[in-house]
Amino acid sequence: MLSRVAENIYWMGRYLERAENTARLVSVTGTLLLDQPGTNRSHGWNRLVTITGCNAAFAQTGEQPGEAGVTRFLLVAADNSSSLVSSVAYARENLRAMRDTFPGEFWEGINDFSLFLREQSGAGVEAAHRHEFLHAVIGRCQTLVGILMGTLSRGVAFDFFSMGQHMERADMCTRILDVDVAAGQPLSGLDSLWLHLLRSVSGEPMYRRHVNPRVNAVDVVAFLLRDRRFPRAFNFCLHEVERCLETLDHNALGIQLIKRVERSVDTRDVSGLIADGPGAFMDELQQALQRLHEILSATYF
Repeated sequence: MLSRVAENIYWMGRYLERAENTARLVSVTGTLLLDQPGTNRSHGWNRLVTITGCNAAFAQTGEQPGEAGVTRFLLVAADNSSSLVSSVAYARENLRAMRDTFPGEFWEGINDFSLFLREQSGAGVEAAHRHEFLHAVIGRCQTLVGILMGTLSRGVAFDFFSMGQHMERADMCTRILDVDVAAGQPLSGLDSLWLHLLRSVSGEPMYRRHVNPRVNAVDVVAFLLRDRRFPRAFNFCLHEVERCLETLDHNALGIQLIKRVERSVDTRDVSGLIADGPGAFMDELQQALQRLHEILSATYF
């Protein structure tokens, strides 16, 4: 496979996952703030800008902080390269250059998704229609991934798509933990905050089934960092990247880094992490992900 094609596939996986993650975050935040009407609603929305790492870009837009400005910026802003609409557009553009590599149903699906966003994205900014819009976006993202799971041969193309997808998931997991655990330090007994953390990654049912029917800070953070069965947990995502790398040549540096980071996560004292603040450790994990991305880029792209 040409390195250019491999890079396009990798970034298509990242962009599709980013679009779904953005839809999940906005949807869950809206529900949380409706359940807690006494909270500072503007702060609740503004934290999404911090999670996505777009503080500087948001400040440059001149948008007002709060629900309307943040949702417009994260969902439909053309000048935000990480917005939902931009992510889907980039994914489609990456696919357009290599249509022959993927099933025709996938190209048709992403074209239909793009048309849907062009016609309906305004509804995402309106509070009255936002939930329905975001639910449709998440469903379309999952449908596209499902098409590949059911029709794309397991080979190099599938592995690069999966690596991009799971790198993006791992990155989002660290960002959510960084912001939400820090916000929850003085509220460590508040179940709703930890439920929000689980729901941001659709993890509540599996947490209650496999970890603990009751929600508590230590178990939630450990689940999202260490669990090897839940597809959006940090170490699960790293293990999937490692599995894909094992099928490729020149993989030693990437696999060594992944194993080192997995050990660091497995041995970290979660109670101490929550008490001391997760910022420094989450920064370490994000730097490790960036280093892994650089290794993939230098080796294969």
